[in-house]
Amino acid sequence: MPPQRASGTNTATTAAHATNNPNRNLRDTSPSQPDWASVNACPANRPAVRQPPPDSARSVSLGQEGYRISRTGDSCCIFAARRPCKDCPVEESAAIPRAHGHPMMTSAAIGACVGLLVAAALGVRYLSQVQEAAAAKAPVETYTVATGPIRSELAYSGLVSSVQQATVTPPSAGMLATVDVEVGRTVRAGDRIASLASESLPLQVQQAQADLQAAEARRAQLLTGPRATDVAGARAVLAAAEARLAQLSTPSLADVAAARATLATAQASVASSELAGDNSRAQLLGAIATACATNFSFGLPCGSADVPLSLDAQAAAESFLTSRAGDARSDLGARAVAVLTANAAYRTAIGNAAAARDNVAAARAKLEALGNPSAAEVSTQRAQIATARDTLEAKLTPYTEADMQAVNATISRAQAQTAIAEANLARTIVRAPFDGMVTQRMVEPGTNVTLQTPVLMLAAKGVEVRITLRDTDAPRISAGLAAEIAISGEERPLVGRVRQIAPSGDARAHTVDVIVAVDDPTGRLRPGTLAQVRLLTVQKANAIIVPASALITEGTAARVFTMVDGTVRIRTVTTGLADHLNVEVTDGLRAGDLVIVAGQNTLHEGQAVRPAR
Repeated sequence: MPPQRASGTNTATTAAHATNNPNRNLRDTSPSQPDWASVNACPANRPAVRQPPPDSARSVSLGQEGYRISRTGDSCCIFAARRPCKDCPVEESAAIPRAHGHPMMTSAAIGACVGLLVAAALGVRYLSQVQEAAAAKAPVETYTVATGPIRSELAYSGLVSSVQQATVTPPSAGMLATVDVEVGRTVRAGDRIASLASESLPLQVQQAQADLQAAEARRAQLLTGPRATDVAGARAVLAAAEARLAQLSTPSLADVAAARATLATAQASVASSELAGDNSRAQLLGAIATACATNFSFGLPCGSADVPLSLDAQAAAESFLTSRAGDARSDLGARAVAVLTANAAYRTAIGNAAAARDNVAAARAKLEALGNPSAAEVSTQRAQIATARDTLEAKLTPYTEADMQAVNATISRAQAQTAIAEANLARTIVRAPFDGMVTQRMVEPGTNVTLQTPVLMLAAKGVEVRITLRDTDAPRISAGLAAEIAISGEERPLVGRVRQIAPSGDARAHTVDVIVAVDDPTGRLRPGTLAQVRLLTVQKANAIIVPASALITEGTAARVFTMVDGTVRIRTVTTGLADHLNVEVTDGLRAGDLVIVAGQNTLHEGQAVRPAR
């Protein structure tokens, strides 16, 4: 029951008590000579403890205020229904005149009646006061103080951007032949994304590679030395050359016989060819005579032996056949065809006879040359012998250090030429400089490009958040500090770490630029958007924490309103770490205390309160 101050000034005393003998009859006394008893009133500022009067005391009702008077010996103590006192000090006593009872009433009867009346009044008054006190208590929201983890945070918003973004340009100038990727395509570092026209560059690479292979084969030959088969081959070539020179000076009987046989065969061929020529000439003359006899000579040498036909005569006969195509089966046509056929046969026979005579001349010259070679033939053969001998000596002589140096130089030159050709070819391929996504195509195939022409825009897959800190917060962070990045509409934040802190700040704005790397494998953050970043500067695992709404700050002081036994108690506390929800209390509270978290500004010390339902 809430304490209330008892009011002793409004008491109307209507009963009195005997001073010594409890069974003695009350008697009337004169108002001018009242019989006073010592009465103790309850102090208003003392804790109220309800207790019944002693057994030896007798109580009487003293009016509507519900006071009770208990008699103990010659002293009376007031017990108020509203504020039963714990004790009644004598110095706070008040004198109350004794009432004069009826002569016929005993003190026991009076005490019984007064006791019943007092009990009823006290019950009614007590229930009324309980209801009033309950209605007077203010409802408040409370929080039970507990221990838990807390961390100090710095909250900032920043711009999301790609970790790396670049405009890709070609490694050489030329005409763009292909663009191999579309916007949105994910590529890996080194992937081919475009190419330039290469023309003859692949052939140059092949030529350089072939020269290099030949030089390397030569060096391998030097290292292994001459092979037996190579030496044997060189010896055979030399022997053949020497045998040829000896044959020129002293031909064998078989060679002479063969040469004579060849000459005889050629001579026989001449005789046969001349005979065939004579027969063909006779046939041609007969055909001409037949044609001339019909007066249709069409340009033939009638009456002469000018055969074979001249080119003009042959052309006239062919023209006749063409103009008289309809008469091709007539006698005129047949005679013209006979003349032309005989003329062709005669010409062939003349050619064969000339060839046969040439063969005879060659066979005769070969026969005559046997055993009598010319100086030129001997010189040529001797030169071949010298070459074959040098080759054999080279096969037999070990390779020198100079030979090895020369071949090594050849290989180096071939390697350089190959590298240059391959580099020129590689410079026609545009490759991705890093892992990322194609965000823009800037040119199309067929465009002439230079080293500065942008072909594609490429953005790395990872993202980072760029924030601007107050310079007063900069000393609290360092590279590698953990961070959380909130995403709108999602409860679980992304994790990240401080990757870079600007070495110098903005003196005018008092800020420092910071880059936070974000672990976002699924791509929930989009470049160009804003993100909320919390930098986790300090963490504690078991701290006394209360909601931030429980604190009332006045300057540097912090207070909390607690509820103790339904009463407001204000405590000054010392705070520590704080995040966006809670505050650490290092002194002034214990786990299990009830703190008020809403409406503290309307409360005061000692006010009766109750938890809100």
